[in-house]
Amino acid sequence: MRRSYYFVAISLPPLALRERVSFSFRELVARLEINLSKEDLEKTRVLRRFVDLGNIRALFLEEPIDPHGNLSEKELDEALLVHNILPAYVFEFLDQFEKVSDKVKHFSGLFARFFQEETVKQKGFLQSYLQFEREWRLVLLAMRAKQLGRDVARELQFEDLTDPFVAQILAQKDAPQYDPPSEYVDLKELVASCSRDPWLESKAFAEYRFRKVGEMAEGDLFSIDHILSYMAQLMLLEQLEALDPEKGKMILDTFTSGQ
Repeated sequence: MRRSYYFVAISLPPLALRERVSFSFRELVARLEINLSKEDLEKTRVLRRFVDLGNIRALFLEEPIDPHGNLSEKELDEALLVHNILPAYVFEFLDQFEKVSDKVKHFSGLFARFFQEETVKQKGFLQSYLQFEREWRLVLLAMRAKQLGRDVARELQFEDLTDPFVAQILAQKDAPQYDPPSEYVDLKELVASCSRDPWLESKAFAEYRFRKVGEMAEGDLFSIDHILSYMAQLMLLEQLEALDPEKGKMILDTFTSGQ
């Protein structure tokens, strides 16, 4: 059943790059928990689940967690201990490795598994969003592999090698540089303009994603798709506000390798 969230939508203040956020992500989550249907609320949890996975990695590395996930640090600890709350594929992947260092080393595989498992279950904005989040990371990974002289096939070891997007990357594995599909040429130009400064790149990527996510939310302004788009953009704006040079390097490393 398609629901219209008129009163929720009109209560959300507009979002814009380089303007201070007046409405917190925590406030948004509280409002949506009251007003969304059970089915649509689950979509917000899927959108935030990628953050949960990144927070697992942060726990392993004894780093601060991102507050935009579904689970607190304590809840994540408990979930990992008793194997609940999180999807089964999370534990199936992590249980392949005994040592924490090996879990961290191969963590990009869990991110890949997330996109493989979750994208096909969705439709509309959420499916497009997950596809975009996967693809821009693969484009960045391919470019980084070329710059650093890494084996692209090895970097893609956890991906579905029959997937057309992955296949076009592998088709260029022996080329001197990677040329992404036309829809990601602007991302390649963005990387070139940042002079490989991790902080500038992380900031630029967040702004790039903010604009792209806004372009995905078409149609009914009072639909769950627009609310999900708003959630994704608000998350990006808060992450931008909290960004500093050291965090920029850490975030960039996670984007490009998951290690």
